[in-house]
Amino acid sequence: MSDVRSCPKCGAKAKYKVKENIESFEALQDDELLKKVGQLKKAMQKFKEKAEALEKELTELKSKL
Repeated sequence: MSDVRSCPKCGAKAKYKVKENIESFEALQDDELLKKVGQLKKAMQKFKEKAEALEKELTELKSKL
């Protein structure tokens, strides 16, 4: 996933890149933003599922003690 930051000139969200010590900002288009939001939602869902599974395993281990 690319690095997204606020552009210092206009304040809009933009892709941030450093190439040969030169910083560059490339404006994000709406379709790119929607894609990034989708990626973040998927990542959050996976994290949530893992956390729930670990909580369940922890409660099972606690009940055995």
